[in-house]
Amino acid sequence: MNNINLNKENSTTFADSDYNSAAYNAYRPTYPTRLFSKLYDYHASHSSSFSTALDIATGTGYVAIELSKKFQQVNATDISPIMLSSAPRSSNVQYSVSTAEDLSQFKDSTFDLVTVGQGIHWFDREKFFKEAWRVLKQSGTIAFWGYSYNVIDGYPNATKKLFKLGTETLGDYWDPGRSVIDNLLRDVMIPDELFRNIIWERYEYDKKEGQISNGESLLKEEWGVERVKNYLKVSSKNIN
Repeated sequence: MNNINLNKENSTTFADSDYNSAAYNAYRPTYPTRLFSKLYDYHASHSSSFSTALDIATGTGYVAIELSKKFQQVNATDISPIMLSSAPRSSNVQYSVSTAEDLSQFKDSTFDLVTVGQGIHWFDREKFFKEAWRVLKQSGTIAFWGYSYNVIDGYPNATKKLFKLGTETLGDYWDPGRSVIDNLLRDVMIPDELFRNIIWERYEYDKKEGQISNGESLLKEEWGVERVKNYLKVSSKNIN
């Protein structure tokens, strides 16, 4: 992990106009077909409609484009115009600038599905859940997910060093919401007066056993050291 410069001055965050959204798009993990298949199977268990979907905190639009292969119309929002500028275009995807807590541009009971990939830890979740419930159809689905530090499959010692780099060396360079992700979203309280049939799946790394405790992770990619370094640079503030 050479050549990572740390600087607590000149903070750059995802929403800043000079944030490198192209680099973000290039180096962040992608979500596999297995994740979307699991999501679609769950939705189909209580709804036959795959008409409309809303992806919130879409960033550079990866989830929105994937949803567009299954849903007739996809809306995707993000607080950052610079992130949306790097999102790919599709005839059935419409992007707009919006916070997660204010979805007033959408009417009640509009969407079959609302998704958030690696973003709910930044939200005012009480307001978000109320808005998500409002725009969802009665038989709709809300789904959100996230990922923590990289696990190097089959190399527990290397994984341990990577964890130490992320939690200790770079600990002060993550935004506060990062702790919610590192706790595998256990701090996210879903209001059961609004939503029912709530299912949680967690794929937790067992440090003692050196493996994922709930079977194979839903997010698995083959990266080199340079890719890991660049991922850390685009994910943490003040690292360049």
